[in-house]
Parts: sequence; structure tokens; C-alpha cells
Amino acid sequence: MRAYGPAFLDSDPLGLVHPYPDDADREVAAFFAASLAFGKAAAIRGSLARILGRLGEHPAGALHAFDYGRDAGLFRGLRHRWAGEASLAALAHLTGAALREAGSLGVLFMQGYDPAAPDLLGALAAFRRSLLALGASLPKHVLRETACLLPDPEGPSACKRLHLFLRWMVRPADGLDLGLWKGPRPDQLLIPLDTHLARIGRLLGLTDRRTPGRLMAEEVTASLRLLDPADPVRYDFALSRLGILGRCPSRRDARLCAGCPLQDSCRYWRRVPRARKAALMGAG
Repeated sequence: MRAYGPAFLDSDPLGLVHPYPDDADREVAAFFAASLAFGKAAAIRGSLARILGRLGEHPAGALHAFDYGRDAGLFRGLRHRWAGEASLAALAHLTGAALREAGSLGVLFMQGYDPAAPDLLGALAAFRRSLLALGASLPKHVLRETACLLPDPEGPSACKRLHLFLRWMVRPADGLDLGLWKGPRPDQLLIPLDTHLARIGRLLGLTDRRTPGRLMAEEVTASLRLLDPADPVRYDFALSRLGILGRCPSRRDARLCAGCPLQDSCRYWRRVPRARKAALMGAG
């Protein structure tokens, strides 16, 4: 799984965040990247590139000065799936208000952080509440729509996008993640569970749950913690590449399994007849 390193950032929205030299710009670009991380990776990157293009060379500065009533037109014509220009402008408004209120998203997050907590769910829920509270001047229907980009971490949802943002911020800079926040610890992170990881997690025996959600994310994280108690989420990027790059597709193909480094742990591969395995391995 070490093969899936920084060379694969062009398959991930995070690849559009790394080029910013300034940490403040990286933080807000990463927040937008994570907030829009639904749908196919190529579509996410396309939407994000257009949005960041509108924000200019220094997105943190642009957002710090952003006001929905005055500047919403900056996002005119932009859309990512169901998130239209009003929701994108509202997300910019909330981000800018957080920068003006706290100085950075990290400082706002740390206001609810408990170093003794086993995870970051409580801190993340407080961060979400603080962000949405900064939208009091937004039209109510716009704020409701924008809140869908920021689901409640303490609810039943896996809350993949916010946990993805935390992974990027909290894990140390390793060529993939950014390590911008120095307070929270990697052992407190929860896996950013998406459809790929839910399916692959079941195949690898990381979870026995059938329904993706927070409980499945907690179960997958607990399984990965057995491999690395200090940094269980370190495997997220590599595991998700298997699905994103079509190397472990939902329509199972034993020919692809023959070259997979995780085949010995895979429930599907174990069910492939020995003769078929031998033929596939011989062909490789």
C-alpha cells in the first residue's frame, strides 16, 4: 500500500491544495476541497479548480474580506452537483466570518477541543455549530442548504467530508496530509468513510456492518487502530485509491485481485477457487 503516495495526488482534490505556499491559503482551500468531496474525484477536482480560480492567488485573503450580500456574485454560474452558487457563496461567507472571528479555522476548532477525549467528534460538532452560528445574516433557506455541506458529526452520518478535512489538518505533513493544526492528535481521528472505503472495509474484514454511517466509520477506525494505534487513519488515502482508481471495483474482477497486495486479507479473494487463482497468478 506504500505505492499510493504523493504521486497519486492528481487523483484527489488535495492535489489542488498543495501548490499554495502559505498555510492560511492551504487551510481554506482544503476546507472547500473537503466540503465538496462528494461525487467522482475528477468532477470534484474540476469544481474545486473553478472555485479556487475565482478566489484568486490568495484565497484566505479573499475569504477574509468576503460578504455574502456584497460578494455573492463572485460565484455566479458555479455549481458542484446539488451545491449551487448560493450555497458556495454562503460557505465562503461562513469561512470568511470564521477568519475574522478567530483568525483561522484551526483556532475556531481548538475552542471546542478536549485533549482528553478519545476522538474529535465533540470538537468537530462544536466547530460546526460555531461555523453555522456565523451565518445569522444569511437568508434562512440558503443557510439550511449550506448546512447540508456540513453534516452533524454526532448524528448517524459518517460525516466523511468534515473528517477528511480533519485528516488533512491533523496528520503530520507527509507529502499527502498537511499537518497544519498542532493541537489535535492523529490517534483521535475517525476514518473519512466513503462508499469505496465502506465496500473495501467489508472485503478486508475491517467491519461487519452493512450500512455506511458513523458506527461503521468507528468500527473501521478501531480495526485500523490495531495496526497503528497512534495513527489509524494513515491508511485512508491508500485504501481509497483502490476504489477511486478502479483497482478494486464494485463489480468484482478476480483478474485485478491477482495483483492486489491485500489479497490475503480479502474475503472475496478467499472464495476464488484455487485453480482460478493459480491460473490468474500464473498469467501475471
